[in-house]
Formats: sequence, C-alpha cells, structure tokens
Amino acid sequence: MSPCFPLLLAVSGLFLGAAPVRAAVDYLKGVKPLLQERCYSCHGALKQKGGLRLDTAALLRQGGESGDALSMGADGKSLLVQRVSSTDPEEHMPPQHEGERFTAAQIAILSEWIASGAPAPADEKPEADPREHWSFRPRQRPRVPAAAPGGWGRNTIDAFLAQGYASGGVRPLAEAPPEVLLRRLFLDLVGVPPTLEEIAAVEEAPGSDWYPAAVERLLADPRHGQRWGRHWMDIWRYSDWWGLGAQLRNSQKHLWHWRDWIVEALNADTPYDEMVRLMLAADEIAPADPQKLRATGFLARNWFLFNRNSWMEETVEHVGKGFLGLTFNCAKCHDHKYDPLSQADFYKMRAFFEPYQVRLDVVPGETNLERDGIPRAFDGLLDAPTFRFVRGEESNADKSVLILPEVPTILSQGTIVITPVVLPLLASQPERQPWVLDAHLEGAQKALIEAEAALAKLGEKKALVEKKGTAGGEVSPSVAGQPAAQSGADAALWLDRAEVEEAMCAVDFAKADLRSMKVRAEAMRAQWENFPHEQELKSAAIRAEREAVFARELHTLAEARGRVLRANVDKKPAMEKQVKTAEEAVAKASKALAAPIEAADSYSLLYGAKWTPTRFLSSAKDDPVVPFPKVSTGRRKALAEWITDPRNPLAARVAVNHLWARHLGTPLAANTFDFGRKGSPPTHPELLDWLASELVESGWSMKHLHRLIVTSAAYRMSSSLAGAEDALAKDPDNRRLWRRTPLRLEAEAVRDSILALAGELDCAEGGASIPAAAQNKSKRRSLYFYHSNNERNLFLTTFDEAAVKECYRRDESIVPQQALALTNSSLVHDAAVRIGVLLFKPGSAPGASEEESFVRNAYSYILGIKAKPEEVAACSRAMEAWRRTAPSGETNASALARTNLVWALLNHNDFVTLR
Repeated sequence: MSPCFPLLLAVSGLFLGAAPVRAAVDYLKGVKPLLQERCYSCHGALKQKGGLRLDTAALLRQGGESGDALSMGADGKSLLVQRVSSTDPEEHMPPQHEGERFTAAQIAILSEWIASGAPAPADEKPEADPREHWSFRPRQRPRVPAAAPGGWGRNTIDAFLAQGYASGGVRPLAEAPPEVLLRRLFLDLVGVPPTLEEIAAVEEAPGSDWYPAAVERLLADPRHGQRWGRHWMDIWRYSDWWGLGAQLRNSQKHLWHWRDWIVEALNADTPYDEMVRLMLAADEIAPADPQKLRATGFLARNWFLFNRNSWMEETVEHVGKGFLGLTFNCAKCHDHKYDPLSQADFYKMRAFFEPYQVRLDVVPGETNLERDGIPRAFDGLLDAPTFRFVRGEESNADKSVLILPEVPTILSQGTIVITPVVLPLLASQPERQPWVLDAHLEGAQKALIEAEAALAKLGEKKALVEKKGTAGGEVSPSVAGQPAAQSGADAALWLDRAEVEEAMCAVDFAKADLRSMKVRAEAMRAQWENFPHEQELKSAAIRAEREAVFARELHTLAEARGRVLRANVDKKPAMEKQVKTAEEAVAKASKALAAPIEAADSYSLLYGAKWTPTRFLSSAKDDPVVPFPKVSTGRRKALAEWITDPRNPLAARVAVNHLWARHLGTPLAANTFDFGRKGSPPTHPELLDWLASELVESGWSMKHLHRLIVTSAAYRMSSSLAGAEDALAKDPDNRRLWRRTPLRLEAEAVRDSILALAGELDCAEGGASIPAAAQNKSKRRSLYFYHSNNERNLFLTTFDEAAVKECYRRDESIVPQQALALTNSSLVHDAAVRIGVLLFKPGSAPGASEEESFVRNAYSYILGIKAKPEEVAACSRAMEAWRRTAPSGETNASALARTNLVWALLNHNDFVTLR
C-alpha cells in the first residue's frame, strides 16, 4: 500500500476498516449535476458569494474566503459536506429560501467523491460568462452559406439547413406530392382543407406552377388571420372572463374585442413590433383610438378581483415569457438560479405595470357595459409604489427601498427613458367621445318605446281597471297601500291593477329618464364649450335628474307591491319588507326633489367608461373608485419600445421561433418561453438569427416570414420515411431537419375541417364569444367559442385545445376519448352524410365505376392523398358489405355505404395529421 493512501483517506474524512473501498463516483454524472442544480446560482459565473466558485473541481479546491471547500473540518467532514448537511438554518446550503436541501443520498455521493480524491477531468471548463449566452448576445445577420451542391433548395432557409446535411451525411427528402402540399398549405395558412374545386385546379396545373399563387392567395385570405390569431392567442393567453356565478373574478367581460383586434391585425400584416407596443401601451400610444385600444386586452386579461400581487406577478411572468423568452417569475423570491436576473429585477419589471388598472369603454350604440364595451388598460394609480417582497412573501415587503422601473442590466441598451404622457380629453373624459352622449339618448329613447309597448299590451286590463276604479271609487294600490286578503274577481282585479301600475310607472320613469339625459347631455356640452348659460343648464340637469330618480323609485315601489300581491302567503313578509324599503326610498327622493339647488350640488355625468372594480381591501365590497387621470406614467410605453428596439437581442428571436414551430412542428430553440441558460440552445442558431434579422429588416412583417418559410424546400419536403433508412439511422431525431415532421392538427382545426368538408363552416369574422350552450349547434369557427378556465368546449378539450393559464406549446396526446369523439359525435355523423352527398357525382369519371370514383375523391378531399389501388379495392369491398347489411327499411343503401366510408375516413389517422 502506498504510504500516501492512509493520509488520503484521513483527509477525505473516511475511516479505515475491513470493508472494501467503493468505486469512485463519476464526477460528471453524479456530482457536477448536483452542484449545478443546487449551487451554481450563488457560486458560479453569475455570482461568487464568499469568493467561492463551485463550477469546476479546481475552483472547489481553490476555495473562497473560508478556504478550500474540500478540506476537512474538526468533525472529519469537508467544508462542502459540512455546509450542505448542516441542520443550522444560518449555516446550511443552499439557503432555505433559495432551493431544496441536499438529500442524505446526495450528501453521500459528495462524500464518496471527495473520499476518492475528488477526481475530475483535467480539461474541465468553468461556466461561461452569462453575457456570452447565445440569446443575450446582440443579434447579427449571419452570412448566408454557399448554395448546396446539386442545386437543392429554393431560398436562403435551405442554404442554412444544407450545411447540416453535409456535415451529418444525410440527404433531405424529396418534395411531397402536390395533393399533400395543397392540404398542408391550406391547413397551415388558413386552418381548413381545400375545396373540391381547389383540388381539381391543382391537379390540372402543370408541375408546381400553382404553388406561389396559392401561397399569396392564402396569405391574403381573411381566414389567415383567424388561423394564426388562434396561434398567438395561445401564446398571449387569451381567455374570456370567469368567476363565481355572475361575479367577475378573472380576465374581463367582452375580451373578444382583443381577439378581433388580433385577427384584424394579422390580416392587415400589422408589424409585429407595433402589435407588441399596442398590447402593452396603446393607451399611451393611441389613447383616443378605440380600435387600437382593443390591443390592451393583453393586459386586461390579467385582471384579478381579489389580489393585486397575483395580478402583477402574472403580468411580469408572461410579458417575460411571451415577448422575451425569459422566466422573470423564477426571480420573484430570490435571484434567478440560471440567468443574470436578480430578485430586484423582477420587482423593477413589476414597477412598469404597477400603476395600471382596467376599465370598460362605451362602444357606439350601446351604453350598457354588461352587454358590450371595450376592456382596456389605463394608468390609474400613478403613485402606486413597488416594494421588494423578502423571500417573495406578500406580508414581508421591504418598504425601506422604493423600486423604480428598470430593465435588466444585461439587456439594457443604455438608460431607459420614461416620459409621462399627457392624455387627450377623450381619454381622461371618455364621455367626450362623439358617440357616447348619442348612445345614452338612443338607449333612453329605446327604453321608453319598450315601456310604452309593454303598457299598450295591457290595454284591455288598463281599461278594466280604470272602469272598476271609477265605478267603485277605489284608488290604485300604489297610492292607497295594500288591500286586505281577497279572492276571486276582486283578487284578480288587484293583480291587474298592480300590473298596470307597474307598466304606467315604467313609462313615467322612462320619460323622466330620457328628459334627464337630454338635459344632462346639453349641460355637459355647455361645460365643454364654455357656453354662457352653463350654470342655468347645470341647475336644469340637477332638477331633471332628481325627477328621474323620483320616478325610478315610484316604479320600484310599484314593482315591490306587485310582488306582494303575487307572492305565496309564506313569502309575503319578506316581500312586505321590500315595500317598506321602497317607500323609504320614495320619501327620500321626494324630499330631494323639493329641496332647493345649492351651488355645491351636481348631476351625474353620462359615462363614457367605467373602472372595473377590485376588492383588494375587502372581499365583501369594492375598493374606492379609481378615476381616469389626465396623465399616464409613460412606463409601459417605454418598456414596449425597449422590447421592440431592434437592438434588443430577444424579441425577434422569440417571435420567429414561434412562427417556425407552428409551420414545421419543432421550434429551432426547444424552450419557446425560456431562452435563458437553463433552456436548450437552438439546433440552428444561424438560421434563427437570420430569420430574426429578416423579420426586423422587413419592417417586422409576419407575412414576409410566412412566405419565406412555406416557399422553402424544407417546408415542401415529404414526411414519408420510405427509403430513408440511412438518414434515419444517422439522425433519428431529425435534428438536422432532413425530413418533414408530421403534425397533429390542433383541436380547432379538427372541428373546423369537419364542418368545412361538409360545406357548413361559417367563417364570418368577429363578434361576441359563442356561449357553451350554443356551441353544439354553432357552425362558427372554433376560435369564436367561449374559452375560459370555467367554460371550455368538450370536443376541443378532448383534442388538446389551449390551456387557459399558459400555453406556449400545445400538448399532443393520443387518448381513447379522441377516437370515441370522432366515432360517436353528432358533429361527425351529420358531416359524414353531407360530405357523402357532396362527393357523389354520377358519371363524373369516365372509365371508372361510380364507386371507385367516389373512393378516390373521398381520399383526396378528406385525407389529402391519392388512394392506392389496394385501398380502392378494400373500400369497395367494405361499401358492398355495408350495402348488403343495410337495415331493413333503408331506402338508399348505396348512400348509406358512402356515408359510412366518409365516417371511416374522418376516423383515419391521416385526417387529424398534417403530413
């Protein structure tokens, strides 16, 4: 035995004994990953607490302020093992609030590695400088590689991919057949398959001449915005409102205005950078433009009734993930473990959003904000402070330091300049919008017409009540109070009296309300225009409003008395209490009406918007109303401009990565929302940067990127593996993109395709979300279905529709319920009948039987492929069997057989797959 061996064991903290020495732990597989997971965030390239780095074995031995991390203490343990195994909260590492403790098994691995002499590769490299991480480096347009040998490729995208083919020894697959390409293009760009006429046109076109024109036609098709709108709605977390019963708790009512803006912007090829800026700060960029203000639905969607901190945290998290590919949420409680983001950076980002609130703006022709309105952001709490939460705990805010808005140092392009925005009066006083006063008057006029119509329907009862009242000297119950218990004709008369009284009071109130609105509108205009008789109009408006309030309370009283008459005996006491309350309200309104008008009195303005109330202070009542300031902080505008600055290394890369993923099935950078150091590097970094540069230099045109991608040879490749055994062996995961990856159709595309093939899909644009109760009968495109945490369409969820709270990439499951849905749903059964009728064209294929022609058309139309002879034969045999076994009484067995074949093809794997 070497004389150094006992000394080595002692230094390593092991006891000598008879037990055999265990094999050394593999440092790269067993130790380094542990240290990386638990320790690098504080003792690596990001930070070196105590002067200690642990990202190489040599640095471990070098140690820090406390010395060699592998040296032994008095207890026979190395300093490293002492700290990770300590039970003292002040001593153990990692700190309690910054990560999980080492388990006993993990501590044993460290001990064994140290005991074996802490072996590690001699050429081990420390962590790279975070500033050199690929996504943090400035974006530069890469040099385009030389053309591939043999002339393969159609555009620059292919030149970058060809480099990988050459170095990997693989050959790209040939172009897919025209029928496959046509279906691919249609479903990819507009979300539905081609029609029979479009298929026939391609079959008749020579070569691939049809392809460029088809691309342009589909990019200009309004259905393109609907298709790609749903993609971006996934990423930007679209959700209709939800809550408890009728109580709004999350998102906003009428958020569909944001959805419509997304679709319209994509169809108009609105630059991506402009879309981002408007979503984050349209209220500071175009504060008087309702069409652009719809974009801030992105922020309104994060609204939460009860907890401001949850609202702010979600906003910071998904602005980071959605636009920058950064996980700011990982820095809420402590410094980020992988990226150069401090805990302070999280709260600095939050400070950009701290002032913003949400309101509903009146739309032309509708003042009832329960029925419609534009949900949008505005800065309402201009001086709201931001504080860091110690360990992320809401109850432990460090109020000694005010956090100001600022972007992470590693990504800054110099000091960010925040300039307050002076808002136009149309923003701070939305009632000035030209349609608002007219909408109020139209609404009041409509209410009067409806009230008078309701009274007119009671004509016979009104006449009878008036006749009886005159003959018997009786007075109406609203004046004389309630009658004694009655029965028969007398009871019926009292009920008629109550009904008529309610209708008459309703008319009186509608008249008073219309007059009040007219006078108030006149007074408001006079104030805006400094009209000489403004004070007289103000007094008239106050008087008219008091009269309207009195009429309203009389109507309420009449309704309450009617409810008493109609109530069962056991319910009458509760109803009578309502009468008493209403009588008190009438008395109060009468007193106000009789009172003189004082200089300090005012009238209610006809509103142009309403703040969406929160309940941060109490779950039982609304917080104090937040007014609409004349100035906005300019914070979000500054942030939006920083995000979309061409010098920002992340925004364009994140966007093109999403575009590529949805066209080709696999993103160039696998972690679509995490471009940080924990995420995987891109498989084709130069291609990613070239695409990002193209996006920026094209004026951020997404249609330009769509066009580049779908016209590339890479996009047009076949997905068939027949004859590709060599490439499959060399690159089984297709990392070099030598073949097309088959894509599972999203839920919306599955449903929309079924309806489109049946000729029933309604592609009308825009409008309120279709409620769950109406969806089964609806033929609208699926993106118009109500979609929230509480209400999701069962068919769509079966096929993995977007998760509500986060969906940067769709799940792709294969479960029995999907087969059952396609097999049994009325959607498929009804469509199969219609498709069968649509495809059956007697005498349309000379030289072929009607049956064979039908089979071939069905394969082409439903699956986008040409049927092979053996498939035609098999389908013909099946149809013959269906005809023979048709139920007795079936008048058209051949039609039933055709329907069954269509039904079978809709259940084919190729129907739900984009080849």
